[in-house]
Amino acid sequence: MELPTTLDALRFRHVLRTAERWLERNREAVNAINVYPVPDGDTGTNMVLTLRAALDACEQVEGPAVGPYMDAAARGALLGARGNSGVILSQILRGLAEALTDAEEIDATLLREALSLAAKSAYGAVMEPVEGTMLTVMREAAEAAAATPPEATLAEVFAVAVAEAEASVERTPSLLPRLAEAGVVDAGGMGVAVLLAGMRYGYLNEDFPQPAEVAAGAIEMAGVEHEGHGYCTEFVVTGSGLDRSSLHAVIEAAGGESLIVVGYDDALHIHVHMEDPGPAISAGAAVGALANVKVENMQVQHDAWAAAHDELAIEELPSLGLVAVSQGRGIATAFRELGATQVVDGGPTANPSAGELLGAARRAGRDHVFLLPNDPNVIMAAEQAAAEDPGLVTVIATRSVAAGFGAAMAYMPEGDAETVARAMRDAIEGVRCVSVTRSVRDTKADGIEVADGDAIVLVDGTLIARADSLEEALLTGLAEVAEGAELATLYLGSDAPADAEQRIGALIAEAHAGLELEVVAGGQPHYPYILGVE
Repeated sequence: MELPTTLDALRFRHVLRTAERWLERNREAVNAINVYPVPDGDTGTNMVLTLRAALDACEQVEGPAVGPYMDAAARGALLGARGNSGVILSQILRGLAEALTDAEEIDATLLREALSLAAKSAYGAVMEPVEGTMLTVMREAAEAAAATPPEATLAEVFAVAVAEAEASVERTPSLLPRLAEAGVVDAGGMGVAVLLAGMRYGYLNEDFPQPAEVAAGAIEMAGVEHEGHGYCTEFVVTGSGLDRSSLHAVIEAAGGESLIVVGYDDALHIHVHMEDPGPAISAGAAVGALANVKVENMQVQHDAWAAAHDELAIEELPSLGLVAVSQGRGIATAFRELGATQVVDGGPTANPSAGELLGAARRAGRDHVFLLPNDPNVIMAAEQAAAEDPGLVTVIATRSVAAGFGAAMAYMPEGDAETVARAMRDAIEGVRCVSVTRSVRDTKADGIEVADGDAIVLVDGTLIARADSLEEALLTGLAEVAEGAELATLYLGSDAPADAEQRIGALIAEAHAGLELEVVAGGQPHYPYILGVE
């Protein structure tokens, strides 16, 4: 079949939908690439969810012109961006949209321009760009595409961009020493290469090859409990010899609820509610051809309903509001006790979207709202939310739960916003955070060699030691930050031993007799012990 020389909105929709499916298939492989061997790698998941938000936003755009379609996609990505990788991806889509604003169709020349503007927009999203990351991969792919001869076809431009992106990913360790030390390529860069390859598959209408192998120790994120409402997913599978019971069992085992599989041996209709629709769709694609795929974000529907009802009570809100991002019921409760009017969980990756953060902010206070991201991977999404309503939202760039509690202690629901913001920022300057977990693979980071399953400790996000036990790791981290400290707060995770409060309290009291200790049943996943020290 002869390939089209241009892409209108309908064809480009297929290109991006194919890219989303290819990114989903490679999601766990991207998640597994993490400099630190901690069990919360989520780059691939955040990129998939961001791209999915973009595609959902332009589902209702009509007409053949590609410009309005991409405008809607960019807007959807802006509010749906999760994590730093998702925010940067949203800016890549924004650059594509800006290049295509007045376009009816995309030809090879316009594709070159769009890729170049996408790279430029991505760099503009980062205050201090670092080479050897997804920024580099996008830029080098765009530069290679721009260097193709004027007579090059769409297929040739796509091929060059993908080949250069894949080569650029392999070069990332030579540009970023921490990647070389850990023995990995850049996860976000790999995500960009997968995205571009998926777009090429969509344009060529080619079948997918086998996805990249998942690295040892990859963490399955789809089954992590969260408070979201998930996705209502429907599709039709066509083929021959389809087994309704077998497909039902596979989707149910993947966590499907409200599951219905009906039809015949040549066509099955599936309806299911999933925390992540990817496994259900992949199960269908594994046995036949997909048609009439529909994915509706029930969390967005719920939030819209909640926002409509919350608006009725806007006069009851405090003048100043506080939004905190957290995981774990105990930690959420503690933030509420300190005055947080909204606590955002962030779903399976603990990385709420910019839209979720903005919605929470608008339900938190009448006049001004302070937003605590409490994770370095949430700060960019928080800043993106604040940029949408700068008169309402101020981001206090807390990089840990411990810093978030320090800021919340200084929060006041009344008063001058600038004065309160200054007090909150001052309060986090002396807060240190010790995080203890287990390594998910053999690696080397920050000069520390660790093996899969080792207890490891990070201080303010930097790996400082491995240990034979979680308790030894905790005491090692505490010793690093204890000098001059007066108060320590220990947050016990969902995996902490039942006797941890008494036993750890005694160990800390013995090692640091003058240190006052508070213990909170935080309930956070992945990290049995988080210690805030000030």
